[in-house]
Amino acid sequence: MSDLSDDPVIQGLEVYLVGGAVRDELLGRPVADRDWVVVGATPEQMTQRGFRPVGADFPVFLHPDSHEEYALARTERKTRAGHQGFEFYAAPEVTLEQDLVRRDFTINAMARSPEGQIIDPFQGQQHLRQGVLEPVSQAFTEDPLRVVRAARFLAQIPELHESEHFHQYLPGMRDELATLSVERLWQEAYKAFSGQPGRFFQALARWDCWQALNLEPPQMTQITPGNSPENALAQWLWQTRFDAQDWLTQWRAPKRWQALHQDLANWDGAMAFACLKRAGALKNTPRSQRLLSALMAAQAIDEHATRRALAAAMGVRREDVDPNLTGPALGQALKRLQQDAFERAFGPGL
Repeated sequence: MSDLSDDPVIQGLEVYLVGGAVRDELLGRPVADRDWVVVGATPEQMTQRGFRPVGADFPVFLHPDSHEEYALARTERKTRAGHQGFEFYAAPEVTLEQDLVRRDFTINAMARSPEGQIIDPFQGQQHLRQGVLEPVSQAFTEDPLRVVRAARFLAQIPELHESEHFHQYLPGMRDELATLSVERLWQEAYKAFSGQPGRFFQALARWDCWQALNLEPPQMTQITPGNSPENALAQWLWQTRFDAQDWLTQWRAPKRWQALHQDLANWDGAMAFACLKRAGALKNTPRSQRLLSALMAAQAIDEHATRRALAAAMGVRREDVDPNLTGPALGQALKRLQQDAFERAFGPGL
């Protein structure tokens, strides 16, 4: 973290790298996002240095150059039910430990100083070595989203298992799970696909959360580890293509995923041209590209033959059709020629 020493925007501030970035560094995992905590500063000092506030009521600022998030050390108090029912207090007198104690799990409640010192007041390093997902404090129970995040961590870091303290906190938290937005649930589920998503869904079942969430669990399946979330989810949808639609709808997955699932569920290799055309492959739409990528990853089609056949179909022009045809008859004739070109170019075995 020596890069901070050369940053004039940071010089003079007491800054720490915190949370998942520290955890992932210790695990030797790639660090996707870095979050920082600033101790002893005021919002006015941050804006004078060029930091841009994220919101009026939340003490988080974006660095003017890197655009990384820098949050003032804060405490919080629960004021109402739900994931967002908190009141924050940020002031120069709030200490780093006071900020860390409000976090979810000990493995996420560590900080690293610019000199490389690990600040670990809650035994996060020990719990990482033991593979234990341990809540930091009783404050864990105040945010129902932390139950779903716990399931996501079990998927992303398969070496982890939840602690007994976690199980003790569950009964009082289930009632608030229904306050979570399905959009936020989808975000956690999607992130789980960067690891072993089955562990995410199995954990929620093991903790009796499905009824409290007012959701039905999806079908379980195994996918190849190490994929990107997008590729892993596409693989999952191929394997569960006859069962997953209700889950995607309930969790309000983005429409592109619901469309992909529908295209996979309707896939028929014997009618490949019709299926690809329906998805927009002759116009090279994003929807058709997602379908082709999923089918290729599942080895349901031959990539080179399919691309060659699509190129042949897209090469059919109006002048290839009887000039006397118009309207629906013209459209039908074009479609027949496109399909013929597709099938000839694809070769044997279509």
